Amino acid sequence: MNDRANDRTSSRLRQRLPFTLSDAGILIWIAAIGLFLSLASPQFFAKANFVNILSQSAVIGILSVGMTLVIISGNDGIDLSVGSIVGISSVTMALVLFPDDAAGIVGAADLLLAAGIALAVGALCGVINGIMIAYVGLPPFIATLAMMTAARGVAAFVSSGRPTYGLPPAIVFLGQGRLFGIPFPVVIMVMLALAVFVVLRVTTFGMRIYAIGGNIRTAFLSGIQVKKIQLAIYTLNGLIAGIAAIVLSGRVNQAHPEAGMTYEMYTIGAVVIGGTSLMGGKGGVIGSVFGAILMAEVQNGINLLDIPVAFMRPILGILIITAVVIDQWQKRRNSGD
Repeated sequence: MNDRANDRTSSRLRQRLPFTLSDAGILIWIAAIGLFLSLASPQFFAKANFVNILSQSAVIGILSVGMTLVIISGNDGIDLSVGSIVGISSVTMALVLFPDDAAGIVGAADLLLAAGIALAVGALCGVINGIMIAYVGLPPFIATLAMMTAARGVAAFVSSGRPTYGLPPAIVFLGQGRLFGIPFPVVIMVMLALAVFVVLRVTTFGMRIYAIGGNIRTAFLSGIQVKKIQLAIYTLNGLIAGIAAIVLSGRVNQAHPEAGMTYEMYTIGAVVIGGTSLMGGKGGVIGSVFGAILMAEVQNGINLLDIPVAFMRPILGILIITAVVIDQWQKRRNSGD
């Protein structure tokens, strides 16, 4: 009996720690891979290369913050539509900026309106996902798969399948600018991760997300409004995808209907590699951001070592599978099976 009580106490303590052993494990992997790459390629240790890795990880890191909320909430929680939400938010922003399909001078009010519309479109997609899952009762896989297809189709329709180039300098700064030498997308990723970290660890809302992911029936019986929490989670995830869309558009200086293609896979991979359990109830945004950095580091190493790009996805797939296997092993060990 005492052992069980100690296990519960240890579990609650781990839940409140700002930095977990899982996070430390990812840092060890980042350091180990970095050591190998520095020996294999002298270019890896250059400061500019480190900055490049952080920049490459930023958009996936931003998306992983929202996806972490979804996966922690459990009950097969997943969002396959985030990449398509990035695409539709990006082209909608461009449509507001250049309604006549021609670049021109854009005022501050137009910039704010366009950015606001991009965020609103992302949030709206999240709301639809949340309603379909929480109130209609569709499995998250089916609901978000449908949104993935629909959003990508709408993005292609409203843009006539063409990208928009030459975005305003303010948007480009969000994707390419620097603050005290730090890429601005990285600043956005860190600030967003810290904000969601506080929400998860300090607020009642965050605690309820963990409770729903741990056992949805127990959470419901304890008085938690499960459906409203689920709706809020998917809405936030859509909103964060809208933020990622603005950053990505600025980074490549274009709004493309195919923007964010396959990003959902990389985002889910970063979250799983970061230690968030696919079963729900466990994980955090710090590990997810580290997971995004690890994936960017691997991609960077593949480029530096002139390994064919075709090997990139299999290598990342192996990383994801390894993370899932470790997660399943830990779950069985903790359950005593």
